[in-house]
Amino acid sequence: MTVAAAQISARSGEEAELTLASLDSAIRKAHRAGAHLLVLPECAYPAYLLGSVESYRAGRYMPGEDFVRWLAGRAADCRMHIVSGFVDDGGNRLHNAAVLLDDHGREIGRTHKTFLWHLEHDWYTAGDQIRTFDTQLGRIGMIICAETRSPEILATLAADGAELLAMPTCWVNSARQAGEFHNPQVEFLIEARAREFGLPIVCADKWGVELPGFGYVGQSRIVRADGSLAAEAGPTGEAVICAQITPAKSNRQADPREHTARLLSQSAPVRLRASDLLPLRVALMTAFVRPRALAANGPVLRHLQQHKPDLLVAQAANIDDERNLRRVAADLGVRLLLPPPACQMIDLAAGRAACLVGPAARSFATPRSMVLDGAAMLIFWEEPSDLPILRARALENRVFVIAINTSFVAIIGPDGTILTHTSSESTLPPVVVLHLGEAADKLVAPNTDVFSERRPATYRF
Repeated sequence: MTVAAAQISARSGEEAELTLASLDSAIRKAHRAGAHLLVLPECAYPAYLLGSVESYRAGRYMPGEDFVRWLAGRAADCRMHIVSGFVDDGGNRLHNAAVLLDDHGREIGRTHKTFLWHLEHDWYTAGDQIRTFDTQLGRIGMIICAETRSPEILATLAADGAELLAMPTCWVNSARQAGEFHNPQVEFLIEARAREFGLPIVCADKWGVELPGFGYVGQSRIVRADGSLAAEAGPTGEAVICAQITPAKSNRQADPREHTARLLSQSAPVRLRASDLLPLRVALMTAFVRPRALAANGPVLRHLQQHKPDLLVAQAANIDDERNLRRVAADLGVRLLLPPPACQMIDLAAGRAACLVGPAARSFATPRSMVLDGAAMLIFWEEPSDLPILRARALENRVFVIAINTSFVAIIGPDGTILTHTSSESTLPPVVVLHLGEAADKLVAPNTDVFSERRPATYRF
């Protein structure tokens, strides 16, 4: 089917009439392009930044339900399904919401954002339900902006039979320089989510500055189930992008029951203290560093002696490699970590690390449960060489990630930044200092803690 995402200009609530005109124009363009489904941005009308419940209700614009009726008329006129973000005012509270309308303008369902971001806590109440909806186009799940940072939400939608994810969003621009655009969802997270859950995602964003100091990155996108990009808007300018997408059933495999149970439990996560987590100098040595390079006076040993790592994480190709690695670690007086026979937690002087092998590297559940139990670092062996998914593991948990196999090494920081990465033969193993105390900080934005935003009561998988 043909799907479309509309990117509109960021405006304040005082410019709601202009916003409505932009939305109307986008709907008409999508109709002319033959779209079966159009996704509009988060809080598409009247604005994203409300200020307060009182200021929203005092504004000169249509209430949320009137906007939904307006939108329903456009859906019926264009015979097109529409998903749009809007402000749902239930009388006692406001919700950051999305509504799904069919091609006759009938409301199929709506959802309330469960993972609130930064200022949203000042005027919105978090949602308490995650579900998908049957349509003529397939089973559609709606996910709103920051919810993509929580893998449990996507897992719930996948388990509920979602075949396509519609994502109204306002991706905040965290770049510090004018003309630059930075948001991890654009850079790697959407690609990772589509691939790990096997679901296409249609993302509609705003662009520009809504209020001084608060702008968006644009770059609305349509991503296929394999994570590949089907269509993308630029960082500036209004646009309607379209692509042919095939709805797909999730390819997600079942996770170990004990780890799934931990994710669904109401038990509080282990809160790390930065003062208990020490800097850790880590060296990575994969099997492409051959035994002869470990000679007593060779360059590798001299390199390690110079940098004095606290921990040597290694992948051995055979018994001889392992024997040489153990000798080198003993000579240096450093701890050596080789792949364990099964996933396990280990205690280091600097903090706890989760060691993961096999299929656990391909799913969020096992590493997530181990982080909830106090891991400050995730170490993946053998399987992973997918940087977007590895970066997602770091970002969603706010921990350090180390990945190593026979031809690939990477270290990623808690914000998803790649600290070191190589996938070809290297003469010297990388050595990186990890300030593990950063893993104690679970804030991704002011008043937005990745642990506090979890809603286990809403998860079903």
